Amino acid sequence: MNFKKIYFAFFILSLNILVCLNSSAQSITAFTDNKGNLQVFDKGFFRQLEYLPVTSYKIGGNSIAYIDHKNDFKIYYDGQTFPLLNAAEFSYYVTNNLTVFKVGNVLYVFDKGEKKTLCYYSSMIAANDSIVSFFDESQSSLNIYYNGAIAKTEDAFIARPKAIKTGANLVAWINQSNYFNVFYQGRLIELDNMAPVQFEAGRDIVAYVDDYEQKFRLFYKGDTAIVESFLPDSFKVGYGIMAYVDNLGNFHIFHDGTSTKVLSDRPDFFTVKGNVVVYCYNNSFNIFYEGKSYLLQNATPTEFEVGNDGIAWIDPSRRLQLFQKGKTYTVSYEIINKFKINGDVLKYEVGVNTVNVFYNGKNQ
Repeated sequence: MNFKKIYFAFFILSLNILVCLNSSAQSITAFTDNKGNLQVFDKGFFRQLEYLPVTSYKIGGNSIAYIDHKNDFKIYYDGQTFPLLNAAEFSYYVTNNLTVFKVGNVLYVFDKGEKKTLCYYSSMIAANDSIVSFFDESQSSLNIYYNGAIAKTEDAFIARPKAIKTGANLVAWINQSNYFNVFYQGRLIELDNMAPVQFEAGRDIVAYVDDYEQKFRLFYKGDTAIVESFLPDSFKVGYGIMAYVDNLGNFHIFHDGTSTKVLSDRPDFFTVKGNVVVYCYNNSFNIFYEGKSYLLQNATPTEFEVGNDGIAWIDPSRRLQLFQKGKTYTVSYEIINKFKINGDVLKYEVGVNTVNVFYNGKNQ
């Protein structure tokens, strides 16, 4: 199977622009210090956002959303703090590029420094990197916010969609009539007139098993193809990448339009996130990144955290290690309490609530 084709020049240009936007560096994290005050690390600099303990906070790819001690909702973005509203009857979610929040039934999005009202009677909300899908109860319509605008994909629903999954830049769903659709780059595409047995959505990719022929299929950058003629054992997707175990137990990775058999056996486990596939086989701990597999160590770690472009883990000597964009670093020799990757930033805690940050190849 090979998806590589010659596309029209304008399509390649628009796709490259989208990829550049989606793959921009994410260099922000946050933590509360030993006094409970909210601190942010942003592009190499630390700053204190609040001087009293906050109620909650969530770390996005380009912003920090939080509720302060007075129950006011604020967002830190691009060096500024934006006070938005009081957090009564409130819920909020963060993605790599968006903050989505709901007051009662009213749905809002914060995108590139601007608050926008999406819907006054919303339900079935699903958000991912750069996209938000929601069902408008007043219009009985499924709507999608993407690239700064709202698209109405289907309306006059008698019932809500049966299932919705968002990828980083697309939405796949099964409607009331069991049609299987995808919204991708501003287009509504019908993948099947029957609901799939199962499906997963990522960036530029939807993997699914059809219900009629029970074949394993793939939607990738606007094209569809049969991956396998038999049901796979399991599959997971990421940013234009997929890992799966076929019906015979072989382990494959799909990347850059081509599927490659990596193992002639089932891995002990595998996971996919962003641009990476992490897998272990016979205590061989590996990561697949940009078309290449790297052996990380000959032991399965008990603690690890997968990011979009790498993985952090505790090695057998209890050191904190990081693989990031093709390079491996020993981050710390101290006893680590906990650690978390956010974009290009690794945050880790040692001692009594002492938080350190590793960024751009060094501790900050």
